[in-house]
Amino acid sequence: MEGAELPNRGPRLLYGFNTPEQASEVVLGCDADVGGFSTVNFALDTTSESERIRRPTAKFYGNLRLDVRPDLVGRINSGYAGFKTQVRSTLFGKITDNVYFHDYLALRVRAAGDPVLHQSYVVNVQTLDGMSGTTIWQQPLSIRRQDNDWETVYLPFSNFRVFTIGEPSPYREYIDRESILSVGVAVLGGNHHASGPYELGLDSIWVANEPDLVEDSPGPNTYTSENSDPYPTEKAP
Repeated sequence: MEGAELPNRGPRLLYGFNTPEQASEVVLGCDADVGGFSTVNFALDTTSESERIRRPTAKFYGNLRLDVRPDLVGRINSGYAGFKTQVRSTLFGKITDNVYFHDYLALRVRAAGDPVLHQSYVVNVQTLDGMSGTTIWQQPLSIRRQDNDWETVYLPFSNFRVFTIGEPSPYREYIDRESILSVGVAVLGGNHHASGPYELGLDSIWVANEPDLVEDSPGPNTYTSENSDPYPTEKAP
């Protein structure tokens, strides 16, 4: 009798941001949706082809403002913007990523814009148990470089905390890694009374384990102009 197949614990790509189609498969939001004046954009950036990353990437950018409409002063939060990957669906329901056998979420990013906002980025993960849209899992995106160059940030899944309508839960809960619906990034300048232009380049998002935590790793994204498929292995259902 053959033994059970061992799970693949190697790096696995979740999202690449290297084509116009991939750059369009996100949902955007900012305080302008409720009466603020911040802006948010997400677009393909072909200038990264001439950099050491050598392929198109995406750019999340805009301008954060802390002011709001006069009739909303003191009533709404301001100074935020964000994006998340689209939730995928089939006839039979929502498509999720099972990353139970991986301990880290990795992002290949490049911080530009106003340096005062570099420590205002957070990563948001939505799971199937949070379909109401008011519950997310959040962790700071710790930017180390200050030279506008690419870096890889590894986030332990164990450090994500659940937030409900923007408030931290009083109880310690752990993210359900078997049902990842979407991943996104937000810039929360209003939390630090910071405003100004922000810009974050994104190449890819993947999952990894301790042996894979190589500094400045490009990750498993194999997209090139010759190979238009950024996913080297089939994504888990």
